[in-house]
Amino acid sequence: MFKLINQLNPFKNMKRIAFTLLSLAFIVGTSSFRKGDTAYTVDTEASQLKWTGYHLAKSYEHAGLIKLKSGKLTVNKGVITSGEFVADMNSITDTDITDAEKNGKLVNHLKSPDFFDVANNPEAKLVITKSTAAANGVLKATGDLTIRGITKTIEFDAKLTETGKQVEATADLKITRTDFKVMYGWNVENAVLSGEFRLEVKLVAKK
Repeated sequence: MFKLINQLNPFKNMKRIAFTLLSLAFIVGTSSFRKGDTAYTVDTEASQLKWTGYHLAKSYEHAGLIKLKSGKLTVNKGVITSGEFVADMNSITDTDITDAEKNGKLVNHLKSPDFFDVANNPEAKLVITKSTAAANGVLKATGDLTIRGITKTIEFDAKLTETGKQVEATADLKITRTDFKVMYGWNVENAVLSGEFRLEVKLVAKK
């Protein structure tokens, strides 16, 4: 009789269900962090994100910097197992035009809807999902890149250097700008700007 009452006791069953749900949440929350993983926090001041865009008709390029807002890396036996960094698109600069008025004009154009539409998309982000070791110390990495609110999976080469409590990860990305609706100067019959722009990434991260 008492056994039957216990089986029908709603409070006891609710406690059992709650404990099960909490256990599952803990397992899901920690499953991405594997044994041997070491977590690092990106030093946004020591890190650098450089962009380069190419003008086809006039055979020249512009380049500049974008500041990082935050970042993290997880490393295991010399490979990046996960990572993420967020770029502040409002911080975009040009470093090759010395005339202040022309420089400001280009930067404002880059922030406009013609390019990165910064007012509506103030951040860009790369989430590294995995990497594998290849020849000559190169890592073959895969990640999800978000620009203008559009996310695409990309593959790229990276290098990782571990020194004491610090790691430095570098990568040279070629981005197809039309994948992210950065359409200014793009016409299939008469392209003014290259269909790609370059991102050179240097992440310095510490334990």
